[in-house]
Amino acid sequence: MPLATASAAVAPARARPVASQRAGAGADRRARLIRRPARSPVPTRATSPAAADPAANADGMYDGTVFFHLYPELKSPKPIFSTFLEGALHCCEVARSHPDYCSAHFHEAIDQDDAIDCKPHGYFNMTLFKCPPAELFERFEDLHECLDIGHMDQIHHPLPCQEVAAIPGPTSAIARVPHGVVRYSERDAVVMVATPRGNNGLDARDWRAWSGADVAAEKAAETFLGASLHRCVDDAAAFEHVVRIELGACDAGAVDACVARARSECGDGAVVGGFRCAFNIEKTGTPAGAMPAVREMQKKKKEAEAAGGVSVADAGKKTGQV
Repeated sequence: MPLATASAAVAPARARPVASQRAGAGADRRARLIRRPARSPVPTRATSPAAADPAANADGMYDGTVFFHLYPELKSPKPIFSTFLEGALHCCEVARSHPDYCSAHFHEAIDQDDAIDCKPHGYFNMTLFKCPPAELFERFEDLHECLDIGHMDQIHHPLPCQEVAAIPGPTSAIARVPHGVVRYSERDAVVMVATPRGNNGLDARDWRAWSGADVAAEKAAETFLGASLHRCVDDAAAFEHVVRIELGACDAGAVDACVARARSECGDGAVVGGFRCAFNIEKTGTPAGAMPAVREMQKKKKEAEAAGGVSVADAGKKTGQV
């Protein structure tokens, strides 16, 4: 699918995206995934170096590009890549070479079946660049090519955004720290809300109400970390606003309440779901491509269990051979 800069058109999707649905089963397992053990706290963000300047503009919002990538179609981009994740994380790896790349945060659905089974919107990605959206593709043309290759024959939505509002204020969480030091805990719950172009008549000034952010703050209480509203600068993109809500180490009920409110308020075409940050991809370090192998192992294990099989280790324990 051809892509374009923030100042030009992004190719429209072949079909209008619909709100993602989570399986009703497995609520207990979701609660375990969301809740962080008290004995092993993980900081949500790295501590910023004292000498570095925060990444805030005059309004207290992030001064670069927040690049969201939504995936309503998670089929394999063959023949180059054999799985969706291989293609998506190839894009993440190439993006690291962008001169203004800071970090990427690859999210998977809290209900891991949605991610393992590659259901629509089982994943989304958020990448931070320190350049303004209008310069994002101009400064690194390979970003065009890698998105075309990594998502060949897929419906996907690259959304170059600006952060425009946040709670708690007056400075947003990612703007309070220097570029390149943002990290998220994989144990913290996140709700992502994307509204279609035209915003379904919703007033952006009321984003805390229609996104469920206010409900999340109430239900998650002391674990609530904050929320941000982002405006997509590409007028041809399928989505107009993206809200990312951090509920921290809350229980499943807080996530469900936030998701329910957003789905009831945002209307047709909105994408709403509960997620966690599965992979923090920094400028250097662990290759982004390490994740597909883990996901494929989980998928094969699930298929074996569904077929009534057992692992080699478990079989050995039963027979006394291992």
